[in-house]
Amino acid sequence: MTTPTQCRLIRILLLLCFLTQVLFFILAWTSTLPSLGTWLMRVVAKGLSQQEMQNLSSAERWLGVLTGLPVIISMAIGLWNLDRLLARLNQATMFSLQSIGRLRTFAGAISLSTVLSIIEPPVRTAAYLLLPGEHTGKFSVSVSTEELVLLLVCTVFYLVIGIMHEGRRLAEENEAFI
Repeated sequence: MTTPTQCRLIRILLLLCFLTQVLFFILAWTSTLPSLGTWLMRVVAKGLSQQEMQNLSSAERWLGVLTGLPVIISMAIGLWNLDRLLARLNQATMFSLQSIGRLRTFAGAISLSTVLSIIEPPVRTAAYLLLPGEHTGKFSVSVSTEELVLLLVCTVFYLVIGIMHEGRRLAEENEAFI
């Protein structure tokens, strides 16, 4: 498989990943439960049970949407930058400042999205406590192995990006010297 073909395939997967995340986000915060015959799909927001989701008021749902949007937005920024990088990837532009910047933005935005998804449930609970009325929200923070690995991979990306940037700087310095 050639590099342009691989890039197109990855770009399609990025789009599917983003659309799936947006779909799950919408399904989690609406009261609609999709079903196909005897198969019922339940999507709930992180940190809430199905019962808690059903008992949320409209104001609490909108507050949940608002606290979850930064996660989706930062993920969208990261995936968009990776898509743009892959769209114009070839040997001549691999070490360009624009490519390095896009890769750095991707790694940073995905790291931010991961951190925001970890802190979103307690922030949401704190916001619920500010609403009038009685709330029984419990503060919880859960971190999965996948989230920790993703943060580690993004950190390694930053290291590689720094090496790419230094390599570019040395190449320009050597070119000027000769």
